[in-house]
Amino acid sequence: VVSFPPSLSPLFSPGPRTMMKMLVCTVALCLAQSGLAFSPTPAQRTAFASIQRSSTVMKTGESLAAQLRSQSDDELLAAVDAAKAELYDMRHKRATRQTVKTSDYDAAKYKINVINMILSERK
Repeated sequence: VVSFPPSLSPLFSPGPRTMMKMLVCTVALCLAQSGLAFSPTPAQRTAFASIQRSSTVMKTGESLAAQLRSQSDDELLAAVDAAKAELYDMRHKRATRQTVKTSDYDAAKYKINVINMILSERK
């Protein structure tokens, strides 16, 4: 707790934001003096090091479209419903601040688009 001399307290009464800033500065100063301070510059990152793309090619080497073309219309409609439900679940998880891999959004949207393309080709 920061206390001021009685002579300054009527002139300077810090608000909660000022108190928080002073607390953060005090903690940062203590960490710096003890050698535990964080580096002010972020670590160098290599380009594309953390990007993991979801592959649309399955383990058998077949593309997603080729695998889906072998299914019937009823199976494809069920797959579209399942993919839309998965997309809804991901959006709900994100809205409730649960962890969701953002690459799964693109994969689900891609799957829905491929299935809709196959269904429109068959008409």
